[in-house]
Amino acid sequence: MTAGETGMTVGETRITLSYQSQSFETVSSDPPPKKYPQTGACPNKNPLLLSRAMEVVLISPYSDVSAMGLRSLSAVLKKAGHPTRMIFLPYQFPEIEQRSDFITSYSDKILDQVTELCRGAGLIGIGLMTNYFEQVASMTLHLKEALSIPVVWGGIHPTIMPEQCLDYADIVCIGEGEDAILDLVDRLENNRSLEDMPNIWLKKNDTIISNPPRPVIQDLNTIPFNDYDMENHHVLDQATEIISPLNRELLREYLTRSAPTKGRAALFYQTLASRGCPHHCTYCCWDALQRIYPKRQRIRRRSVDNIIEELGIILDRMPWFQEITFSDDSFLDASSTELEEFSRRYKKVAGRSFQCLAEPRTITRKRMDPLVDAGLANIQIGVQSGSKKIQDLYKRNQPNDRVIAMAELLNEYIPRIRPPIYDFILDNPWETLQDKYETLQLLLKLPPPFYVQIFHLTFFPGTELYDLARKDGLISDDIRDVYRQQYNSRDINYINLMYSLFPKPIPRPILRAMCAKPVIKTFQRPIVSGVLDKMYNAYREKVLRKQHKIHNPPVQ
Repeated sequence: MTAGETGMTVGETRITLSYQSQSFETVSSDPPPKKYPQTGACPNKNPLLLSRAMEVVLISPYSDVSAMGLRSLSAVLKKAGHPTRMIFLPYQFPEIEQRSDFITSYSDKILDQVTELCRGAGLIGIGLMTNYFEQVASMTLHLKEALSIPVVWGGIHPTIMPEQCLDYADIVCIGEGEDAILDLVDRLENNRSLEDMPNIWLKKNDTIISNPPRPVIQDLNTIPFNDYDMENHHVLDQATEIISPLNRELLREYLTRSAPTKGRAALFYQTLASRGCPHHCTYCCWDALQRIYPKRQRIRRRSVDNIIEELGIILDRMPWFQEITFSDDSFLDASSTELEEFSRRYKKVAGRSFQCLAEPRTITRKRMDPLVDAGLANIQIGVQSGSKKIQDLYKRNQPNDRVIAMAELLNEYIPRIRPPIYDFILDNPWETLQDKYETLQLLLKLPPPFYVQIFHLTFFPGTELYDLARKDGLISDDIRDVYRQQYNSRDINYINLMYSLFPKPIPRPILRAMCAKPVIKTFQRPIVSGVLDKMYNAYREKVLRKQHKIHNPPVQ
C-alpha cells in the first residue's frame, strides 16, 4: 500500500515512500494482525490500528543505554500514535579493527541482526556524535545495501556537518528533533515533499537542499518523558555479539555497567532538568550551536512540577534505581527559590541521593544547603585549566581564587557529599610548560579529598577551536585528526600522569615536590615520555589480551 492509505494485503504490508527523486520500498512478511472481538476488550495498543501508522526504528550507538535524546524522540512518536523499535548498541572497541575505509566498525554478525530488526519499518533514525561517525557510516551503508528504507541521521554531528553526513544518510535532521521527527514521519506517510521542511537537509539530483531549523522548543514541559517502556527495545551484548530484547534485568545490568560517573558502580537514572548552557566555551558543541541558533535562550528549564512528576513515575515503575543523575550542563544555574522548592519536593518523592554537574560560579551556600539536605551526594565541576591564558582561550571566565573558594566551600559538606569531581582538559597544543605548571599549582591549592576527571582536548567541528586548529595546521584530515580522537583518553607523559596522583592519599609535601618546576622540566622530556608510553602500552596490551580471553574463551 502507499503510505497514508488504510488498505493492506493480508500477510504482507508494502509501503512505498517517494521523495528527493528516490523510491524506498519496505516489505513485511509478518503474519496477519491478530483480530480482536468487537467488544472493546482489545489491548490499549491495537496492532491493527497501529499498522496504519509508520513504524520508526531508532538506533543508539552510544555505550550508555540511557540515550536520552533517542528515548525522547521515541516517546514523542509513541504519543502521536507511531510504534517504535529501539536498538541500543553499547559496543566498545577495545582493539582497533581495520575494515575498508573505517577504522572502527561493527561486525557483520551485529550488522545483520540490526538489519533484520529494521525490516518492515518506514524510517530508520540514528543519533550520533562526532566520535561515532565511522561506525555509524559503515552501519548505514550496510542497511542501505540490504533494505530500501530511508535513513535519517540526527544529533550534534549531523547538525554541525550536514553536508558530510549526506554522503551516507538519505536525510539529515539538524537541531532539536522532537517536532521535526513528527513532521518528517507525517510527510513521508503522506508522500509530501521534504524540500521545504524546517530542520531537514537532503540531496536531490546531487544538489543539496538545506533548510534552517525551526525555533527551539520553549516549553520543555510539553515534551513527554523519555521512553522506558521497553516494548520493542533491543540491546547488544558485546561479549556474544547477540542483540536481545531488552527487559528490566538487562536494563539494570547495562545501566550499572555504564554508570555516568567513573568509579560509581550504581544504578543511575539519567534525566535533564534543563537544556542549554550559560557559557560559549570555544571547545564545546554549544559554541557550534550558537551559530545555528544565534538568538537562542541561554537556558530553558522544566518546571519543578514536571521534573517531580517524571521522577515519581519512573521510580514507581522501577524502584531499584539507586540514584538520580541530572546531566544538565549547569544544574545549579537556577534561582535559589526554585532550587529550594525542588529540594523540598525531591526529598519527599524521590527519597534517594542524586548527582549533578555545576560550575564554580553557581556554587554558593544558599544553593548548596537545600540540595545537600535533599540528597545531593555527588557534584562534578568543570575547571579545565589553572592558566589564565588558557582560560581566556577557552572563554572560561573563572579566576583561580573563585575556584579555590568554591572547593573550600564544597569541602565543608564532606562527608555528607562524596569528594567532588573536578574536570580538567589536557593535551592542548597551545599550552606551554608554564601553563601546565600553573594548572598543577591550582590543583595543589584545592583542599583534599577530591577526584580528577581528565579529558583530551578534541577539536570538534563547528567550534572556535576547530577553526583555530585548522588555521594553525593542526588538522589536515578530519577523520584522522578529529573523529578518531577520544576525548576520554590522554597523551602519556609525566605531567598527565601526575593528575592521577591527586586523588590518592599522597602527602601534599610529596606532591608539591613532584610538581616543582625543575622536576617537571626533567621528567617531561621526550625521552622520559617515550619510556612511560612504552610501559603504558605494555600494560594496555596485557589488559586487552585479558579482555579477549574473557570475550572469546577457548573451545573445550
